[in-house]
Amino acid sequence: MTKLLKTYSILPLIAITSCSQITPYFDGYENVRPVRIESSAVLEGWKNYYFSKEDCQCVYGDEFFMSIEETTQQTGNLMISLQGGGACWPGKVRCKPTATPEDVQTSAFTTALKEALPDDWNQVVIPYCDGSVYMGDNNLDYDGDQEKDHWHNGLRNSKAALTLTKVKFPNLSKIFLTGCSAGGYGTIIQLRLLRQLYPDANIYVLNESGPGLMRPDTDYWNLIDSSWNLSDIMPEGCSTCKGQLIYWYEELLKDPKVKIGLYSAYRDHIIGESFLEMDPADFEALLLKHSGELNNKYPGQFKRYFIKGNSHCIDDRSYVVKGVKYWDWVLAFLTDSENWQDVLE
Repeated sequence: MTKLLKTYSILPLIAITSCSQITPYFDGYENVRPVRIESSAVLEGWKNYYFSKEDCQCVYGDEFFMSIEETTQQTGNLMISLQGGGACWPGKVRCKPTATPEDVQTSAFTTALKEALPDDWNQVVIPYCDGSVYMGDNNLDYDGDQEKDHWHNGLRNSKAALTLTKVKFPNLSKIFLTGCSAGGYGTIIQLRLLRQLYPDANIYVLNESGPGLMRPDTDYWNLIDSSWNLSDIMPEGCSTCKGQLIYWYEELLKDPKVKIGLYSAYRDHIIGESFLEMDPADFEALLLKHSGELNNKYPGQFKRYFIKGNSHCIDDRSYVVKGVKYWDWVLAFLTDSENWQDVLE
């Protein structure tokens, strides 16, 4: 069933908090709005919210939407799933180009997780289709014919989705944000947006195989930056943020209500070899160096679960390292248990 929405301005309905240390990302975005709602044909109880292509687009100009499942009980808890699907820039086109109704199945992990928790949780799925790990803000001509052919609207899509999230759930106390691969990278910007919308909520970020690493090469960084326009949203005064996205987390880790868990294989072949084009040993060293610096600086808020091998994302959450099952590690993280620890295989 399709429901047409009245034209309205979302932003005046919500309070956007300008944290002193955080760029006010929502400025000038008061007119974004969904244009129709459809009940999901894939998962019962979910609804898809579609946005105008004037506001949001996928990388080839297709329509963007998000999915929401509201619990029948009033709750201040929300789980947000960010879908993965590669990345694109001139010279490398390996990204998921469209959002489809089947994307709501990205919620399989959070659905299983919420069933293991005592409280009720609302759920949101933000499909991936912008090619710029949810944070790009640029339109490009890849083939050189003087016409734009790639729309990296990741930041717009993120803002649209989270603005509607704020309208649907104005008073959240606990937010669990998770994503794999490009979705893991996407948590970097989405955390910043969520903190601006929900300044008092406890936010838990589980990044699976999207560690925010970039090849330590100035030309490589400049290519990505110019393609996605990252410099405009880079945290101010952060010398390490230029070149390594993982450090964009740091300004939020100064907030005691933010915790981040990072999962990765030491030699993840998708991130390390396919996208960063690094030698596996060099990628492992990069992963340990930068994640280790954050763990050393924020040991109670930033912890890792790293495994041997070159796998990408995680299919078996019953995997055990040093007696700690990954599933139990996630539950300890989300319930503020003292059993949540840094686990390195």
